[in-house]
Amino acid sequence: MLTERQRLILATIIRDYAKIGRAVGSKTLLSELDLTVSSATVRNEMALLEELGLLQKEHTSSGRVPSQRGYRYYVDELMRQQHLSKIVQESLEHVFNRNFQEIDDLMQTMVNELASLTGYTVVALKPESADIRLSGFRLVPINGQQIMAIIVTNDGQVTSQSFRLPEGMSVKHLDDMVDYINKTLVNQPIIEVLRTLTGDLPWQMERTIRTPVAFLQLFGDVLARSIHDKVFIGGYLNVLDFTTDSSLQDIKQLYQLLDSAIDMRRVVGTANDGVMVQIGDENGNSLLSPYSLVSATYRVTQYGVGAIAILGPTSMRYADMIGLVDAFRSALTQQLLEYYR
Repeated sequence: MLTERQRLILATIIRDYAKIGRAVGSKTLLSELDLTVSSATVRNEMALLEELGLLQKEHTSSGRVPSQRGYRYYVDELMRQQHLSKIVQESLEHVFNRNFQEIDDLMQTMVNELASLTGYTVVALKPESADIRLSGFRLVPINGQQIMAIIVTNDGQVTSQSFRLPEGMSVKHLDDMVDYINKTLVNQPIIEVLRTLTGDLPWQMERTIRTPVAFLQLFGDVLARSIHDKVFIGGYLNVLDFTTDSSLQDIKQLYQLLDSAIDMRRVVGTANDGVMVQIGDENGNSLLSPYSLVSATYRVTQYGVGAIAILGPTSMRYADMIGLVDAFRSALTQQLLEYYR
């Protein structure tokens, strides 16, 4: 159990180190805090905090810096909730009080705004799309034998892919197949449609429609892409600003981790109801051990669980980051609920 003075010293060192990025000494603490003790007494308190593993000493300075354990104690015991600033409220309005055509547009705008606000790297995942349904399918001639296949899902997402028809075939040859798909598969979950494509649908269609089997494969490929779990990243290069002693190979692997929806869902989890703070080794992945991750999951009824995460240095402004993640998570959940409604 720390004394009130030790708690005050630890909190001040963590706050100052986040601001200036340098070790904090006893003279600095005495000038900032209303303590009626000597500099030697403050140094003794700092030494005790170091013995407890909450502070550590830098070789180049007589001051102290927070340890991973110190940050954890601060987050769990000392941190105070921050009120949203006017700038944050304006950012929320900028992102969520605007029209958007697709959810992807909203997600990318959100992570870009958060990255701009924090100076850190922001990662977001849409709700898992297990219940996403096919809303429509059509073919659009581009030029010559070039055709664009367009699939629309009930979450507003449009997925397209161009391909070339064999010589002598026109898009009209495929009209019957497009009609068949729209009459029999629309409003079904994409996952069920994909199962149908690998089942007896090709055989059923061949009985009434002369169509290349390869085109059904193309249709399935575009469908699969429409429910592919996508990672949205803002401030992609910001991580370079707070990365130290990492090789280019480490940075490359870190980016691969951030780009992987499967890996990021594993890192942030799916059952957490509040904002989670993972510091250094707590991230459970050696690539993330030099950093801290502030994340939260959000649930959209019947559409699954998504996530928002801010990746920054262990010296990040934790109270501010927690407030930001919570505010943006709540606003995004409400926006998506209204959209799906």
